[in-house]
Amino acid sequence: MSGSSGRWNVMHKWFIAGICLLAGSVRLYAGAVPLDALAATVNNEAISCYQLQQGMQTMQAQLAQSGQGRIDKQQLYQRVLDTEIMLILQKREAKKLGISVPDEEVDQAIERVAQSNGLLVSQLKAILKKQGMDFERYRQNIHDRLLVNKLIDQSVRSQINISDEAMREYYRKYLKNPKPIRELHIRQILLALPASPTPEEVRKVRDQALDVYDRLHNGESFDRLAALYSASGSNADNDLGWFMQGSISPVFSAVFALPVGQVTEPTRSPAGFHILQAAEERWKKPDVGEAYDEVHARHILLKIPASASETEQAEIMLQAKKLAQQLKHKSSEDFAARAREVSQGPSASKGGDLGWFKRGMMVKPFEDAVFSMKPGTVSDVVRTQFGLHIIRLEEKRHIDPGSYEANRDRIRQLLTEAEMQTQVPRWMAHLKSQAVIKQLTCPQGMME
Repeated sequence: MSGSSGRWNVMHKWFIAGICLLAGSVRLYAGAVPLDALAATVNNEAISCYQLQQGMQTMQAQLAQSGQGRIDKQQLYQRVLDTEIMLILQKREAKKLGISVPDEEVDQAIERVAQSNGLLVSQLKAILKKQGMDFERYRQNIHDRLLVNKLIDQSVRSQINISDEAMREYYRKYLKNPKPIRELHIRQILLALPASPTPEEVRKVRDQALDVYDRLHNGESFDRLAALYSASGSNADNDLGWFMQGSISPVFSAVFALPVGQVTEPTRSPAGFHILQAAEERWKKPDVGEAYDEVHARHILLKIPASASETEQAEIMLQAKKLAQQLKHKSSEDFAARAREVSQGPSASKGGDLGWFKRGMMVKPFEDAVFSMKPGTVSDVVRTQFGLHIIRLEEKRHIDPGSYEANRDRIRQLLTEAEMQTQVPRWMAHLKSQAVIKQLTCPQGMME
């Protein structure tokens, strides 16, 4: 699993799981739970017992559907409560950071789910209705998932910096001499620790992890125990995806010594104790690809407002032509300094530096211009839908598909995902440690 496609695969599995929900089809508890009964407060935000009852019904239905039967109500109650607490904390953090999910993004996600299952959205709605799940609730679940993924991208992923040295070492060990690679489909059960655990808290969680490990060896279902104990959340979150050796955190490398179906002993990380399962294996041939050219360029962008009159547009064009002429024989440093002064593009603060890129990464008029240039030259004015560009080509190179440069972005994605495996649970534990959480008591009938 790597990059954005890997994140969508995990999200996609989670969305599809919603189609299979049998919410309301299984009645677990005798009697109704009062709507105003509270299970907990999180920074004074309430979680009702009714919410937990609905969540418990849904989880029990999912377990029953997968043939795992009924489970201890107290464990089920705590598992659902922990999930609700974390969702509140994540949504509050997203609001604080100004992160939101527009309705169009939710619509697009639902459309992708429907298409991947060979359905129209109207058919998806009909299936959900038949299975007893309100479409608006399903839509809200998808919204929340998208929001959490955006939050994690901003709060965790964007903070991870993979060094060039680490990427080159990965290339030397795993990609320099192409050969078939063993990949493992890995799942986990995470028994979480607080952000700053006491020795007693560590002992308690370790003992629980050892108990889960023993139960797995005695034949209990991995899915069932993950649903009950794993702090990762849904089954989709416990499913880490496919990995090749070196693309997973070194803390978890022991999983690659296992045959398919086996699990590791509990492994300690800053987030807690992990039990990993080697769920499946496959051998992947090297992805050689094709050779291609790359360019390293800078540009200055002058925008043309949509409201600009023909006269105003002509004035901006004249300004751009004069600027292009002035920069024709200037150095890279002079061009960068001018870009910082006048460019209206996002790269202005970097002297207009766009870094290295290949064909297909820029809009066509810009791409056609820059790939026809010689290093050290400055273009005439190039017009695109973004405005007027003046381009300086710094360097050009031919990329061998097996080279480090051709694999650099892929390696960065793989190593970032490996780091995320420990950083996300640690971040979640930190969120929880900063909150004021009060657990109350729900009616005893929920546990019967």
